[in-house]
Amino acid sequence: MDHLISPLKDLGLTEKEARVYLALLQLGPATPYKIAKKSRLKRPTAYVIAEELVEKGLIVHVPGEEPRRYIARTPETFFEGMEEKLAKARAILPELKSLQKGTSEKPSVMYFDGVEGLRQAYEYREKELHGKNIVGFFASAEDISDEVNKVFFEWNEYIERHKTHVRGLTVDSSTLKSYAKWLLPKDSQVTMKFLPSEIYSAKTSIESCDDQFVRICLMESVQTLIIESPKLARALREVFEISWKGLDGKYDMPTSIPTSLKLRGTSRE
Repeated sequence: MDHLISPLKDLGLTEKEARVYLALLQLGPATPYKIAKKSRLKRPTAYVIAEELVEKGLIVHVPGEEPRRYIARTPETFFEGMEEKLAKARAILPELKSLQKGTSEKPSVMYFDGVEGLRQAYEYREKELHGKNIVGFFASAEDISDEVNKVFFEWNEYIERHKTHVRGLTVDSSTLKSYAKWLLPKDSQVTMKFLPSEIYSAKTSIESCDDQFVRICLMESVQTLIIESPKLARALREVFEISWKGLDGKYDMPTSIPTSLKLRGTSRE
């Protein structure tokens, strides 16, 4: 039953509260002694936790019983209560947002270092980006390690699965040949323009993620910044759109990736 504790903790229960609730679901009406034995807690602790769960409405006293016994409310009732609380919270969302609009935006900046930091930065708010759009200016894969490449391979696979759309400008470089299966197919979630290195040779990627935050990755030093600022993200996207429209019909295919890889890349498994 231990695998059920983590989801219940996500719903706001402590580990001990989750253990007591699960014990009562299995026991039916039970005394603190039986609850303690089933949940592997001390009897006084089980009693205190049970009383806390009564206050939260997850369990109830069995009326007229001595010694005192408790019984768990059904899981359906538990979830209905959580959904009711969420609905009440959502009802005040417009008011909360209006308060935010009344203040000047104060961007928050997060710094991530190394390969593990890079992975965390590209996992940041990833579920919120399902089906959404990322635009930006992307670096080549020059002078980056296999570990860094692995992070970006995993990210490309993730956005393919979850339909996150990416448009960008990148360097027409042979270092990108290992990314051909994501960069070249027409049905890919990634659409790039490949600029000659004499006019664009960036080793830093800058992305506007759904007009919500900006992600900056310095490839050589493997350092990543995330700036939570919708205003900055929108400004970056507008600059990108100007660049994209100015290159209409140009640089749609790379010249530096071998023909065999191009052909292989157009047939996704």
